[in-house]
Amino acid sequence: MWKRTFGVGHIAIGLESEHPQCTKDLEAITSLFADSNKEPTLTFSIRHVDDISLSLNGEELWRGSDPGEITAAFEVHLYVSIVYKLVPELASIHAACVGVNNQACVFAGVSDAGKSSICTKATLEGCDYLSDEFSLLTETGEIEPFPRPLQWGKDEHPAFTHEMMKAAGMKQASFTFPDKDGNIVTALLWLPKHVQHEPLSLRWVIFPKYDASIEVPELTTIRRGEALMELPQHLHQQQRADIMLQMLNQRIPKETTFHRIRFNDVHEAWKLLKSSLFA
Repeated sequence: MWKRTFGVGHIAIGLESEHPQCTKDLEAITSLFADSNKEPTLTFSIRHVDDISLSLNGEELWRGSDPGEITAAFEVHLYVSIVYKLVPELASIHAACVGVNNQACVFAGVSDAGKSSICTKATLEGCDYLSDEFSLLTETGEIEPFPRPLQWGKDEHPAFTHEMMKAAGMKQASFTFPDKDGNIVTALLWLPKHVQHEPLSLRWVIFPKYDASIEVPELTTIRRGEALMELPQHLHQQQRADIMLQMLNQRIPKETTFHRIRFNDVHEAWKLLKSSLFA
């Protein structure tokens, strides 16, 4: 029986697996999280008798014969369960985050806005990796790391070759699973070299927007009030708009600055951010 306990924020997550392929997949998915010696709040168990079963704290969540299907179910339940348990101490923003000069830079946006692409570019340039999906905002204005692996839906990212990723020290892993139509899908996992395991003070919030129609990236600074009105739509745990707005205003440090960047080339976008904000 393979076992591991790791931490996210103030909670510990325990893993147990007796299926070899599931164990290999779980090791890859959770490899960037820091080990914890706390008693687990959440314990996921994978058992293999006739079928493979996934349970959380003794309650069965999924059962099947394909180990990839079990791994995919585990990943979904892991993230949802963690976010649920972290509230209200931590607010989860649908955003990527890197550490720049020992301060947190959050890229918030809807799917396909380009936040994960800029996050990837930043990590290739030596920034510390905190998250590509869940930026956990503390009550004191810091971002707690949630370093799940970078994930791509395709074999090749249009801006980053496999050779480029590996040359920067990133390791690659993957797991396969059947989709709803029974087709086999491969999930590519990229493991950044520099991972931040301690919270960092939030210094920048950037709203990226990929726009194929523009030739050069455009960076603008926006008012705090405008940014705070937009941020609630990116919270994973939705509440009344006034409650979310008040919470964000209280937590985000006064020195935090807010920006928009439109770009069609992530490499040029990073050059602009680096020269304008991070110099």
